[in-house]
Amino acid sequence: MTVVAVIGVGNPFRRDDGVGLEVVRRAAERLPDGVPVVEVDGEPARLLDAWTGADAAVVVDAVRSDASAGTVHRFEIRPGSEAFPPWRPGTSSHGAGLAAAVGLGQALDRVPPHLVVLGVEGQTFSPGPGLTQAVAAVIDDVAQRVLSEVRAMKDADVPQ
Repeated sequence: MTVVAVIGVGNPFRRDDGVGLEVVRRAAERLPDGVPVVEVDGEPARLLDAWTGADAAVVVDAVRSDASAGTVHRFEIRPGSEAFPPWRPGTSSHGAGLAAAVGLGQALDRVPPHLVVLGVEGQTFSPGPGLTQAVAAVIDDVAQRVLSEVRAMKDADVPQ
């Protein structure tokens, strides 16, 4: 059986940076039994630990690019992938962030064979709780996308 991990990345005290956490909390209510849901702050070693042992993973994080707030970017990383998402590197408020974790994981051969990143375009990353209206409005849609990704990964023939 394919082990799929769902990972929310974020900081709930930096406004839209908390979107990854909120999405996985919402998705967890409807995920199949046995799908681990992990919340991390974006520190690369914790991300590596979160997906260790999984055959596949869905990661949800806030991102910053030139897109409108609430835009959802999807990026897939498979063995041999060299590029990372089209949003600007270093735009995470979690220090080194997801891009560094993927790079380190690839160097250490610690990235699941199938990794999907759903990046939600944030608007405000200033200190304080609460998502902006544009980001909060996409929570249910992104949670549904997480469920769809998990179903697809469980149905796929992912190498173990």
